[in-house]
Amino acid sequence: MGHPPLAGVCTSCWQMLIRVPLEGPVARIDDRTRALLRAREALLETGGVPAGAPLRPEIATSWRRSLMSGVDPDGFEPDYDPEVSTEGQLCAAARPVIGKQCEQLAGTGTCIILADRRGRILQRWVDDPGLRRLLDGVRAEPKFTLAEPVAGTNGLGTVLESGHPVRVSGGEHFVRVFHPFTCVGVPIRHPISRQVEGVLDITCRYEDTNSLLLPWILEAARAIEQRAYLQASREERLLLERFLSAPKRPACPVFCLNDRTIIGNPAAMRLLGRVDQALLWEHAARVIADRAGNSCTLELPDGELMETRCVAVGDGHDVIGALIEIAPVRDAAPAASPSRRRPPRQPFSALAGHSTAWRLVCQQAHRFRDSRLPLLVAGEAGTGKSALVSAMFGSGMEGLDAFDAALQPAEGTGPWVRALRERVADVRGVVVIRHIEALEPRAAQAVCSVLDTAGGNGPRLVATLTTGSSTSEPYGPLADRFAVAAIELPPLRDRLEDLPDLVTSLTRRYSVTRPPQRWLPGAIQTLSRLDWPGNVRQLENIVRRVLDGRRAGDIGAADLPEDIRREAPRRRLSRLERLELRAIMAALKQTGGNKAEAAHILEISRSTLYRKMRSFGIELDKAAF
Repeated sequence: MGHPPLAGVCTSCWQMLIRVPLEGPVARIDDRTRALLRAREALLETGGVPAGAPLRPEIATSWRRSLMSGVDPDGFEPDYDPEVSTEGQLCAAARPVIGKQCEQLAGTGTCIILADRRGRILQRWVDDPGLRRLLDGVRAEPKFTLAEPVAGTNGLGTVLESGHPVRVSGGEHFVRVFHPFTCVGVPIRHPISRQVEGVLDITCRYEDTNSLLLPWILEAARAIEQRAYLQASREERLLLERFLSAPKRPACPVFCLNDRTIIGNPAAMRLLGRVDQALLWEHAARVIADRAGNSCTLELPDGELMETRCVAVGDGHDVIGALIEIAPVRDAAPAASPSRRRPPRQPFSALAGHSTAWRLVCQQAHRFRDSRLPLLVAGEAGTGKSALVSAMFGSGMEGLDAFDAALQPAEGTGPWVRALRERVADVRGVVVIRHIEALEPRAAQAVCSVLDTAGGNGPRLVATLTTGSSTSEPYGPLADRFAVAAIELPPLRDRLEDLPDLVTSLTRRYSVTRPPQRWLPGAIQTLSRLDWPGNVRQLENIVRRVLDGRRAGDIGAADLPEDIRREAPRRRLSRLERLELRAIMAALKQTGGNKAEAAHILEISRSTLYRKMRSFGIELDKAAF
């Protein structure tokens, strides 16, 4: 049902209200729109929506998200992605459906928009020249992004945030330039996993709003999903069949998944919020590596232990996925169960991580923090030794002084040791000597003498040691003096379950002035396959590179640097296989992706090339050459 325009309000007055250029889209104002404008002004000024405002709850919630994301209601700068492809499965399924449906919409002044799961417009169908010009004016056209953190409340981005059909009419849009439109969007879900793959939206002028838009677009979306099911891969259908054949126990979470698809019952999908999809698949892949069913314990981020039973799902001799049944661990001894179900609270909340290895480190740090014993914090380069020391004693603590042994050669042994001796003579506070492995022999002996002279009457002494260096002289005796209490930090490869926590923490650190960005399971899964010789510092550098290249929107595997994707195959490769993979990727890059020419360069047949790439778990058409 349409909203009648308010008579007597001139175009120039409306332009003053919405503050858009005269050549841009102009909406007619009515009492409802005027009330919505007042409600949004109140939200911007006070952070709350006034009582009695004609604002539906889902729109109010979206406005608050838009405000928290830093969306400017008076300005709109959409992201443009020239790499958006219209050749994917979603477009292939939608194109014939929309082509047929558009015949019914001819002359109705409507537009159909198809967007992907990141809010990027893939295709647009519109036969009204005037409406097309209006949409072009607000960049509602292919390859532009209308995700909610970028464009505020709208019929594409808000659907992706809520996962439900959404109607946004006129002044309900958060950004003013969209007020002339009514948009009705519905999610398009994967026919197997039921995850949202994109959005189908129908848009018209605000004065042409019609109550039949929602049922029409819902019918079209269901037709697209049905067509997508017919196009689904054999692997996806086999996973669905295996899931449907599993015993039905509603209270027991059951997943059927591989690295691209996940299917679960309601109990499983509720659990998924507590465990990352990528890590769940990596867990299953390790358990079924021998292609046999197996049981083991899976630890959730909150410390709860779950007993998992993993069974391989096969297609002939090939393993294509896993069926996972999950149940809480039941202890035989009741007295022991509380400690197993929930670990001690994390004493250093600023340090990201929840794995057993990392919690053990934090428990040791908590125990040693108030002790007077000398402390040695050791670990590979980049594991976070300095961050742990700062968390234990506070970088701003009065009387905390740090001496970097790596600077000793530049400052001179004499001045450096004298400064340390003078500080150790002061019994207050904490003295931290970083990188004791960098000390020259003469300096290491001098530091030992300084510590021996101070005895137990000096300040609290802490040292950091980078392991992996030589364990012989000169710093061996010095390390022994600090190692009365010792904390060994695990390398990142031994605490991969902390990756989601770490990337989230690092993202917050380096994007404080931008809308929050989420790391999708595919990106986390790709990162989990790296060897991480540089540990957390290497991860920090990768996060900064990704954030620099992607200013808004969710971060997927395709947003990772090319060298990272190349070094992260779908399964862990042996050293020989890695060399072989590098040779294949180099040949493909040299030939611009031509498989026949690459096979000729490598002196192997094309069928052998395909077989090797499949064995490495790399899809040729999606490989980052």
